[in-house]
Amino acid sequence: MSSDVVFQSVSVDSGVSVGTVSFPAGRVGASEWEMLADVAESQGDGAIYVTSLAQCQVRGGSYSHAEPCATVVATPGHFVALAREIAGAVRRELTVGLDAGDGAILRQSFDVGFLLVDASFHIHINGVSTGQSVAPDDVVEVVRGLADASELSELSVEAVSKLCTPVAPIALSAPKGNPAPIGWLEHDGVVSLGAGIPGGRVEARLARFIAVIEAETTITPWNSLIIHDLHEGVAEQVVKVLAPMGLVFDANSPLLESPAL
Repeated sequence: MSSDVVFQSVSVDSGVSVGTVSFPAGRVGASEWEMLADVAESQGDGAIYVTSLAQCQVRGGSYSHAEPCATVVATPGHFVALAREIAGAVRRELTVGLDAGDGAILRQSFDVGFLLVDASFHIHINGVSTGQSVAPDDVVEVVRGLADASELSELSVEAVSKLCTPVAPIALSAPKGNPAPIGWLEHDGVVSLGAGIPGGRVEARLARFIAVIEAETTITPWNSLIIHDLHEGVAEQVVKVLAPMGLVFDANSPLLESPAL
């Protein structure tokens, strides 16, 4: 196993060892895809599995793991630096959701969630609004303070009340179809590609092809990934190569209906 792959947790599923790697905000670089492919081929079953927490798993083999850290999931393309800061500051198993405002992230179950409303984040604990908000600059301190609770069931906003401001809770809007960004996503003169991952399974060979693009990618909680900031010609070639290898660039494909792990 490559010593550069750091597993945050190791579990056993039906007698098979499962190593899990968390990427803050789901952001995965080219070298990380290469290292995951190495591990999947050398010790796993030849595939990488993405999860509803925007993590990667390798199944099979024997893995050691480092000190746990917070798993931070974010609206794709948002809050990458903040997610990395939280993961670095909180050294325990804790799930944190950062939602840019549409509610798609917070509809999942997180120990702590933050919903961006205007210029502040509304705080949710175990999926329930606390009626408190926090300034963006204080989010890391709030998560650190909440994480000091001895048990996750005891999380309470009272522990960080000095950093919070009372607000009226906002109801999350009803979901409208698959929230995963799929297809050709143009912005600022470049193209990002949203691609579905049927069954959440990325073969090691496909992972290596993703790495060859040398672009930043984001794993989403919905069995998909985003390949960021490509020139149009490069994006066209990426679709031609990766679609036959299993990635789905059609938002209406029935292959996108399988739930994330």
